[in-house]
Amino acid sequence: MARKKHAEEHENLERWLVSYADFMTLLFATFVVLYALAQSDVNAFKGIEEALRRAFSQNIFDNQTSIMSGQDSILDGQAGATNPLMLEYMSQKYEQSSYEDIKEDVERLKKEGLSAEIDDRGLIIRMNEHAIKYSAGTADLTKESYLVLDMLAGIIKKRFAIHYIDVEGHSDSDAIKTAKFPSNWELSSARASSVIRYLIKNHDFNPKIFSAVGLADTVPIAKNDTVQNKAKNRRVEIIILRNKLKNLSKKDMQEILKEAKLHQKKSAIGAKVPSQAIEGLVGDDREMLKNVIDMSEQYKNENKRINSLDDETYLHDGEKPSFME
Repeated sequence: MARKKHAEEHENLERWLVSYADFMTLLFATFVVLYALAQSDVNAFKGIEEALRRAFSQNIFDNQTSIMSGQDSILDGQAGATNPLMLEYMSQKYEQSSYEDIKEDVERLKKEGLSAEIDDRGLIIRMNEHAIKYSAGTADLTKESYLVLDMLAGIIKKRFAIHYIDVEGHSDSDAIKTAKFPSNWELSSARASSVIRYLIKNHDFNPKIFSAVGLADTVPIAKNDTVQNKAKNRRVEIIILRNKLKNLSKKDMQEILKEAKLHQKKSAIGAKVPSQAIEGLVGDDREMLKNVIDMSEQYKNENKRINSLDDETYLHDGEKPSFME
C-alpha cells in the first residue's frame, strides 16, 4: 500500500510585514512626538510622551519587547525625561509660554528699573539707568548693577540656554567726545558689551548666543527734550530672539545646541546627589542636607590623605595601633 505524501511546507513570504509594521509604528510615534513639540504646551507634551511610551511598550504583533522600550529617549538620551533644550529649540508654544513667564517675573522688578515686552523679534527686557548703572561717560558697570544682572541671568537661563540674544546699548542725544569714546556709537556699543561680558563670566552663558549692538541715540523711546526723557533713553535692552529667526544669523545653532547638551551632561555628572537613606534621615531640612553632602566630601578627601601617608607615621613605640592592623 502506497504511503501518503505529506504536504510540502510553504515558506512564509509575509514575514517582512512584521518588521515593516514595527518600523511604521515607530515612525508614526516619532512624528506624533514632533508634532506635539511644535503644537502643544509643556504639560500636554509630557502627557503625550508618557501615553506613547505606555502604548508602545509591547510589540503589538508578537508580544515581544518593543523596539522603543529600553532605548534612549529620542529627546535627550534619558528614558522618561523631556529635555528642555529640545523644547526650547523646536517648540513655539514653549517659547511663547516662557516669554510670558519671564515677562511676568521682570514686571515684578519694576521698582528696580526693569520692564519687558513681547513683539515680533521676541522678548525685550529693558533696563533703564536706575537698573543698569555706569560711571559717567564710561562703560564700566557699577556694583549696584551686578545685583540686577544676577537676578536677570537666573530668570533667563532657567528657560533659554540656546536662544540667540541681542544686547543693545542706547544713549541720549547729548554728544560725547573722549579719547576712548569719540561718539555715542562707541559708548553704546561698549555698554552693551559690558553686560554680555558679565553674563558670560559670572553666569556661564555660551558666548556664541550673544551679539552686542550699539545704537547711540537713533532709537529713542522718548523725545530728548527734557532731563527725564533723556534718562529714559539711556538704557540697555536684552532681546531674546525668536527661534524662527535663527537662520538669519551666521552662527551655527546646531553647534550651540551640541555644546549646550554637553554642558548639561557635565553638570548632571558633577551634581552632588544624596542617597535615599540620607534624604530619609534629613527629611525636608535642605540646609542640613547641604552639610551632610559637604561632610561626605570632606570625609572622602581626608580618607585619600590618610591613605597617601606612609605607615610609619602611625607607629607608636615601634608598633601600629590595632585599627591599622
